Amino acid sequence: MKRIVIALSVALVATLALAQEPRRVFMHGPGMEGEGIVSALNLSTDQKVQWDSIHQQLEASMQPLIDQHRAAEQQLNSAANASNPDATTVGRAYLAMRDVDKQIRAAHESAKSKIDAILTPDQKAKFDAIHAKMEGEHGPMMKMRHLEGGPHD
Repeated sequence: MKRIVIALSVALVATLALAQEPRRVFMHGPGMEGEGIVSALNLSTDQKVQWDSIHQQLEASMQPLIDQHRAAEQQLNSAANASNPDATTVGRAYLAMRDVDKQIRAAHESAKSKIDAILTPDQKAKFDAIHAKMEGEHGPMMKMRHLEGGPHD
């Protein structure tokens, strides 16, 4: 049973590292805040309006998921930190949090698809290159991280 709890704890740490408050927006990183990407892609006025709308929709859909993630994380921590942790309870809490993480990823993938649809082929190639670079430098979830209290565009 201790092995299961240890394995789930390791999985928890990995999940938490990947799901750091995906609060707003879809792609942030060093030197690539939202306006930096807009500038790098040389978006038209119409594209900027659509870009902002996509990100506003993403933020609105993310807030309930972030709240759910926090609640699931608290349940997992409570279960894992119990004086005699029950592996089944810990496992269920972990799976609940993982389900929310999947919903978060799906929301980001949906936003990326919408963004891809408004870009020209050249802009999409630049966007994909920025996206790939950020994933290579910071892991696949970096594009979705934005710590609470950070800058908002």
